Amino acid sequence: MGQMEARFAADCNLGKLAKWLRILGYDTLHERGNADRRFLMNAWRAGRIALTRKRKIAALPLRGRLVVVNADRVARQIDEVLEALTLDPDPARRMTRCLRCNELIEEVDREGVEGLVPAYVYQKYPRFRRCPRCSGIFWPGTHRRNVEEALRKRSRDHLL
Repeated sequence: MGQMEARFAADCNLGKLAKWLRILGYDTLHERGNADRRFLMNAWRAGRIALTRKRKIAALPLRGRLVVVNADRVARQIDEVLEALTLDPDPARRMTRCLRCNELIEEVDREGVEGLVPAYVYQKYPRFRRCPRCSGIFWPGTHRRNVEEALRKRSRDHLL
């Protein structure tokens, strides 16, 4: 499996981790239910790596791959998953997935979002992306800068 082809199914206890894996560009489903045999089977059938906080689930007979996440804080959870699977996220894939529904977002004509985003945002940013599934609109604003800073800080902390 290639670096960015890793696909995940996160259980209901790992919502923040699922969001951050999407930010990093990974196809990540966030399951509403608890991790159980059905969760594991669905992940395996879909070719996804199951992510859970439930240690007991590791004792179940398992097809596919499973990472039991031990950390409470999301920054450490990211590290655990990346280290367990020896993944090195591609910076070019950051912010390419919808944070709400996981779909790949697409570049759209600036004119196509006029009236759909606040006027000051429309004036300030030349490029926009839209989710083809939920119609969410994204632009490279402060959220992206905050994400980049959080990832830089995570990298620094990780090296210490």
